[in-house]
Amino acid sequence: MVKIQSVDITPSPKILRVLGDIPFEPWQCIAELVDNSIDAYLSGDLKGNVSEDRNITVSWSKDNVASHDRTLEVRDSAKGMTLDQLRNAVRAGYSSNNPVSNLGLFGMGFNIATARLGDTTEVFSSRQGDNDWVGIRIDFDELNKTEGFKAPVRYLPKDDKNEHGTFIVISNLKSGIQEKLSKQGSEIRRMLQKVYAPLLRNNNINNNITIIVNGKKLIPQDHCVWAQSRYVIHNNEPVPAVIKIDEVIGTSFFNLEKNRYLTEEEVDNINSKRQKGESTPSYIIPREKRITGWIGIQRYADPDDFGLDLIRNGRKILMSDKTFFFYNNPQTNTRLLQYPVELGSTVGGRIVGELNVDFLIPTYQKNDFDRTDLSWGQLLDVICGNGPYLPKTRKALGITDPIEAPIPKLVNAYRRVDPGTRCLYIPSDISKQFLKEFCNGNSKYQTDELWYKVAQEEDQKRKNGGNTTDVNAGSEVLDEIEDYLPITDNEKNSDSKKSSKLSKNHSTVKKPIINTTKEELLERSEMIISLSGQYSFGKLSPFSVQSYKLSSGMINIEGESCPCFFDNEGVECIFIYNPRHDAFTQYPLTPKGLLLQYLAERIKVRDPMSSPDIVNIYFKLAVEMMSESKIDKISLQEKADQFFKLLAEKLSDALNEKKTEVLDCIHEASGEVEDTIRALYPNSKLIKAFQNKNDEGYFVLDKVPCRTLVRLVERFPEMIFDNKVLNFPFESILIKGDEKATARTRNEAKDRALSYMKDALRIVSVNNNTSKAELSRLSISIDFLMEALEK
Repeated sequence: MVKIQSVDITPSPKILRVLGDIPFEPWQCIAELVDNSIDAYLSGDLKGNVSEDRNITVSWSKDNVASHDRTLEVRDSAKGMTLDQLRNAVRAGYSSNNPVSNLGLFGMGFNIATARLGDTTEVFSSRQGDNDWVGIRIDFDELNKTEGFKAPVRYLPKDDKNEHGTFIVISNLKSGIQEKLSKQGSEIRRMLQKVYAPLLRNNNINNNITIIVNGKKLIPQDHCVWAQSRYVIHNNEPVPAVIKIDEVIGTSFFNLEKNRYLTEEEVDNINSKRQKGESTPSYIIPREKRITGWIGIQRYADPDDFGLDLIRNGRKILMSDKTFFFYNNPQTNTRLLQYPVELGSTVGGRIVGELNVDFLIPTYQKNDFDRTDLSWGQLLDVICGNGPYLPKTRKALGITDPIEAPIPKLVNAYRRVDPGTRCLYIPSDISKQFLKEFCNGNSKYQTDELWYKVAQEEDQKRKNGGNTTDVNAGSEVLDEIEDYLPITDNEKNSDSKKSSKLSKNHSTVKKPIINTTKEELLERSEMIISLSGQYSFGKLSPFSVQSYKLSSGMINIEGESCPCFFDNEGVECIFIYNPRHDAFTQYPLTPKGLLLQYLAERIKVRDPMSSPDIVNIYFKLAVEMMSESKIDKISLQEKADQFFKLLAEKLSDALNEKKTEVLDCIHEASGEVEDTIRALYPNSKLIKAFQNKNDEGYFVLDKVPCRTLVRLVERFPEMIFDNKVLNFPFESILIKGDEKATARTRNEAKDRALSYMKDALRIVSVNNNTSKAELSRLSISIDFLMEALEK
């Protein structure tokens, strides 16, 4: 018979200090304490005549306070606690909170956060009508000396019996924490604004919570996304820029005590007991699994700032998470990136979203969810669907189901970033300026109207062959040149017959126009949003520029036709340019370049010490404001790589009926075959099919070298050109009655298209010694190709 004895395993008080070694950032510690205040507010309404304010105030000492006297305080005006409730609240591991509906568990989270921040913690609480604030002091040094867990209780008299709430004061701050609080105040506020954005945004009678950090109210930052009414066309169907989600994926039993869902075996056991008439324990509850929220397209792209936010009970647990852009291939046990696969390091991604997933179980740090739980897989099924996102990869795996899940649908419709409305994208330099205004709360930039106007302007540029100026002067002569020429002495002494003729044609004789006024020009101009906005330089106040394009007539200054007009009153500037002027139609000048010259001149006048050379000022402005004009080798290589990846994907569909001929063409070049096999490794099945020229081997087009794709275009032009894959003419060229002339002209057109593609090949292998002129040519070629590649 086993003899049973009991042993006291009460841990040493040092365990509390060890909790402080758990890696929590200061903002995470503060968030743990704020969570408890939010739970206190949301747990029930206060009784009696109390303030409706639901403020949570976080503050810490300034740098002018001696290090040993610095503190951090979190205060709320919720209903408060009794001494017994307070005693339980500070006990490590204790929680009376329901893990389903609460943010904090006010047990381990509280102890970890306070131990991480400092060595001494005091918690005071009081209810409406109580005479005193009752508090508990946790001093790690004292607890270690006594080797016990007894903490002194303190009482503070209240100035007003109607006062209520809880405040936590942490002192003896750790040195690393002091430094971070001092230097990272803005970052801490920014993180808390992101974490609590859903709660702060829902400002209604049931949830009017305000969080103030060091005297500054947290303002929720909304995602900068296109309106739900915007869309692009993909596979002949409109795909909206924002997809709403509201889906129930079932109901499961949940164990409140263990904070987890029941296993299938446990559920079977519960159901068996029910059939026998036995009741289910009160801590086992049915829990609905519901996903709500949205996924959409950001108005700007960024290599890091994109991804999904996952929200539990109003607090963001995951932010900008990119897990959902990978596909785990069960056949090869590999993780494949699905978005962004092109331009990822320079342009980045723009799919964002907010999903409310209250049914998921967070980790103790509240920075992730339990991904081993079945619920996580159910979430992935709803928003990611079955199989990989990209059509070529799906086809290679034999998946024929249509793409219906929101993320794959958005990935395929918005993966390209060609400026204009067909991709809902504007140039990065403009989007950065607009984003700054959006984040600063400028009302003009909150909706997407100005952004969409810029996309429309990019459409117009594309229609003009990529030029930034208009060349169509209209069907009528807009101005008589004589009106702009000064009158000579001979003209003044002209005979009466000529004067008579002038009087007959005009009711009054026109006076020569020496200067065109700003008011006249504005009447004949339209605003160009992409050139308007804030232009900054150093510490000077930014120039606020309104830019216009002259629709008709000329800009005349001192009797001369000028390309531009510039006027400023302080920092308010008006810039107007004539797109029909020779400066733009015959010379490599741009409106933005001339605008920056005007601004450089004004900056030199305003701040002579800013730079000794006006050209240097202009260059600095150009670096900041004309990033889209920079000839960047890495960006060109990524754009060329993007083109070839998209081309391979489209060729897979276009040449599907000629699998054998395509495989024969690929095998004509042994070096390219070798490169293809190397890229296929270790997929031995596909390698064998490719080598044997089986139909399955056709699905190697995304692995063949770029030069192989160029050979396929040359070999099968009738299946690729004429908008089938590339918007270049071929069979549409027809010279009636002369087959030889038709053939020659078609070959010339094909050679011209191939010359662009060979430039793209050159971009992929370009070296550091390539000249600026050659890079410029390569850039133009890749732009032509991306435009010709049908969306």
